[in-house]
Amino acid sequence: MKMPNGYGSVVKLSGKRRKPWAVRISYMDESTDGVIKRKQKYLAYFVKQESALQYLTEYNNGSVVAEHIKFSDVPTFAELYEKWKKYKKSLKDKLSDSTWRNYEIAFNHLAPLHPVKIINIKVNDMQSCLNSHNHQSKSTIGNMRALLKAVYAYAVMNEYIEQDLTQFLKFEYTETSTSIHARFSDDEIKLLWQKLYVINNVDVVLIYIYTGMRPTELLEVLTENVHLDEKYMVGGLKTENGYDRLIPLCDKVLPLIRNRFNPDKKYLINNKYGNHYTYGTYQNGNWNTVMGKLGLQHTPHDGRYTFAALADNAGMNIVCQHVIMGHVMSDDEKKNFKSRTGQDITKGVYTQKTMDELLKEVNKL
Repeated sequence: MKMPNGYGSVVKLSGKRRKPWAVRISYMDESTDGVIKRKQKYLAYFVKQESALQYLTEYNNGSVVAEHIKFSDVPTFAELYEKWKKYKKSLKDKLSDSTWRNYEIAFNHLAPLHPVKIINIKVNDMQSCLNSHNHQSKSTIGNMRALLKAVYAYAVMNEYIEQDLTQFLKFEYTETSTSIHARFSDDEIKLLWQKLYVINNVDVVLIYIYTGMRPTELLEVLTENVHLDEKYMVGGLKTENGYDRLIPLCDKVLPLIRNRFNPDKKYLINNKYGNHYTYGTYQNGNWNTVMGKLGLQHTPHDGRYTFAALADNAGMNIVCQHVIMGHVMSDDEKKNFKSRTGQDITKGVYTQKTMDELLKEVNKL
């Protein structure tokens, strides 16, 4: 069957095969010496010629599907992630809670892929997500890599796709010996206060700076876990010591939290439509916009970096600083200072540091 130029073709392969019909396309490839040549590659294989032709048609329309699967039944990346999670948790070999939290963070980093059907995701789509985070550490990119490969392996196993596209990705990161963060300067912090409620969402930047929370941690704070009268909120991810910790709210930031607080909303931080942010949508659609209007160049994690710098400059008690930020901190008996909920605040949660002490220290900022 004659196809239009550049459309691709359906060919029958020689020999005895279970799927003898193949979909083949041509593409331009540049060699190492700069010579551009036309090459061909096979996209998929089918039992019937009709299925191969349908695939080629849908490929050119941007909606290819595997044989015997309706396009409407093909899951999005987010839906496939949930299917993979359910499958993974059904296995005897269980992953730790910290591993699942790392996967959730990595999943949030891949937010642009969430609504896209798995068969429509291109290598460039995934690479763009990775490139937007290549200023981060090896562990961050490593978690994104692990999640992508796991989800795509599951997709191939269930025949949603024929090929694992993650093999073509480049996973770049910033070496830990190189600083990937820069604190907000005193002048920049002053500018933020000047532009508070003049430029939308500047308050969120200040909340990051004065709570020391990780970017995703703040976005995941539930309204029910914000205690304005007691001046603390519950939140935290990533490490055992940081997960679900109590975070004191200094006098500077408390009014900002109070202004954001809406008991009718599930989350403390919402977009202008009242919907929950993923990290990717927040950074791309909110943080970057604010930084652009202010003429600043910072990442969301720089707020946490700034908190640590301000705490050090203010002479904050080091144990309090570690407890607030959710870092592991041991006493002389090698016991970790706890920062988890579910215990009496003044006796159990902080071991040797009461909430009053933490509030006193955080108000030094």
